[in-house]
Amino acid sequence: MTMAEDWVRERAEKSLSQMIDWIGRHDSRSAGLMGITVAMMGALSAATPSVKQWSGIFVVALSITAIGFGIVLYQLMRGQIPRIRAGNPSLSFFGSVASMPQDEFRARFVKMTEQEYLDDVLNQCYVNARILRSKFRCLKRGLTALLLTAIPWAWAISLAKSL
Repeated sequence: MTMAEDWVRERAEKSLSQMIDWIGRHDSRSAGLMGITVAMMGALSAATPSVKQWSGIFVVALSITAIGFGIVLYQLMRGQIPRIRAGNPSLSFFGSVASMPQDEFRARFVKMTEQEYLDDVLNQCYVNARILRSKFRCLKRGLTALLLTAIPWAWAISLAKSL
């Protein structure tokens, strides 16, 4: 193997590793957004009086807020489980590996050529890039929805205190 080929393989592996690291960063940010969302829902729940005391305007504020929280939670869940078609089975993807008998995995892995390995890693880079794009789009939508929900949420809490 030439130095140029080594460089390409190392670069592909490093790129895949960096993308996998970014998936962890996304998940940390999603957890923070989920925590803030649940805290806001809890604060609203604690401030909400019994149903008999609700006014029409409070129901409107509460409904808008509930829809906003629903959108946030939906986007967070979509980001946790993106729906991306992976294409060919990969010996670098746990799902493909786990679906094979152990002996088959070992045989295919040992038989794999350097070029097949490079192709597999590059395909995983592409698939993981698509997964990351989907995850961060959902996170951005969830964050935007939460920021927009903060207005009716504050309004609903204010109305709840006046009931």
